[in-house]
Amino acid sequence: MKKIFALLLVAAAAISMVFAGGAAEEENSALPEYKDTIIIATGADQNYMDGQMNNTNDVFLRSVYSQLVRRALDGSIEGDLAESWSVGEDGVTWTFNLRHGVKFHNGKELTSADVVASYDRLLNNPSVRYSSLAQGYIEDVYAVDDYTVCIVTPGPVASLLANLTHRSNLILDADYIEKYGMDLGLTAESVNGTGPYRLAYWDKDQEMKLEAFPDYFRGEVPTKNIDILIVADANSRCIALETGQVDITIVNTSEIPRLKETPGIQVKTYEGIGAHGLQFNCANEYLKDTRVRQAIVYAIDKQLIVDVLYSDIGEKAATAPVNPNVWGYYDFGVIPQDLEKSKALLAEAGYPDGFEISIMCDPTYNKATETCEMVVAMLAEVGIKATIETVDVATFTAAMGNRTYPGENFPWAMFIMGFGAGTADCDEGLRRIWTTSPDGNNNNNYGWYSNAEVDRLLAEAMSELDEEKRLDLYRQAEQIIYIDDPAAVFTNDRYNVWTMSDKVEGFDVNVNNVIFWDNLRCKN
Repeated sequence: MKKIFALLLVAAAAISMVFAGGAAEEENSALPEYKDTIIIATGADQNYMDGQMNNTNDVFLRSVYSQLVRRALDGSIEGDLAESWSVGEDGVTWTFNLRHGVKFHNGKELTSADVVASYDRLLNNPSVRYSSLAQGYIEDVYAVDDYTVCIVTPGPVASLLANLTHRSNLILDADYIEKYGMDLGLTAESVNGTGPYRLAYWDKDQEMKLEAFPDYFRGEVPTKNIDILIVADANSRCIALETGQVDITIVNTSEIPRLKETPGIQVKTYEGIGAHGLQFNCANEYLKDTRVRQAIVYAIDKQLIVDVLYSDIGEKAATAPVNPNVWGYYDFGVIPQDLEKSKALLAEAGYPDGFEISIMCDPTYNKATETCEMVVAMLAEVGIKATIETVDVATFTAAMGNRTYPGENFPWAMFIMGFGAGTADCDEGLRRIWTTSPDGNNNNNYGWYSNAEVDRLLAEAMSELDEEKRLDLYRQAEQIIYIDDPAAVFTNDRYNVWTMSDKVEGFDVNVNNVIFWDNLRCKN
């Protein structure tokens, strides 16, 4: 009987194992399977994969590079390559303690030498796009040891940590700086970062392929490959999404209401830090006069433009020269259309019958063409005859990159533009774009705007540690830029809107519209 009982126990255990195995198999088969590759379609390529030179956007730069500190998903500032930091009693010496064991994509360990080399290039190479910006808040950078770096500011800088989140502070490989010089970031071979993905392939204006870096210091990301397709036409991107050719993209906002009702598609909207409008070329023979620029501002119905073109995603008319999510923003309200005031200002400036100007339009900006068409019609009401010149991305980029006072190579009086505060702080959001360039060239002040009082206020605000006083300095500067001596017609504050397959999970961006790859996956 004992033997029979033992045999029965063995049989029961075997049967139990069979059922348990079957249940486990059934459970595993119910788990979703995820793609190795996510395909993203975007409207324009990066001009440089180098944060010191890039003026395209931050979306894919930060998949490849890291920096001392970064903006978290909630907008706060957190350590990236730096584990911790402190400021000395002098108020100008900041010490950053680097993570140990951080690897570049070629396997080299990051040390303070790479940080110092990156800042030496940023501060001391006049060919670097953001050099003058960095010189405004950094005086010197030096290494204490392999994992400790000090940044010295020219005086107390209230916005230093915010400024360090700007793309120009992405850390480069010292060896690549020496090897490639100003060609760094122009080819896949010249790119070596410490971010979650390495740039594996780049066919300019066609395709970019990112490959997950297994030694990423925050841990390997879940999706092995990101395939980025450059598709300039928004309608083509929309069709590609609906037919399953791409997983994630950005489309014309006019498509958003329909896509929200389309099975298999999800629409995600995020608050950003961007503003949108038409910037003035202050070197233009007519627009040199403040009264003419004020007349143009009053001639245009900003609220109507937003109601007609941007309300489908809930965007609002601009109420300042910076987005409400930028620290230092002040709400001046929407400047109303006032045709009589516009005509009076034109007459006072000596142009009672108006004049002729051209407007440059880059159609890759959302609703750019429609915005320019509405502006042309409104300007006609006060006697200004405006014509639209639509340009391709290459022409637009070349015009913005022009660093000499405009002549025949910059014939436009106004041009469509986005005004993004890359640090989410008014210091960079105003000072980079609107201060008079010290060398007389445009740098990032593309319209050659120059106002001595704005220069003074922004310089004072940069070193003002009293928060209330600093806010008041920005309020004064914004009033000049927005109303008293307008630098642009600010039309609307931007949202970041992404459309994607409903199989995409874990998609998140911060206020800079930077994708966080930590949880991004797409089911088969």
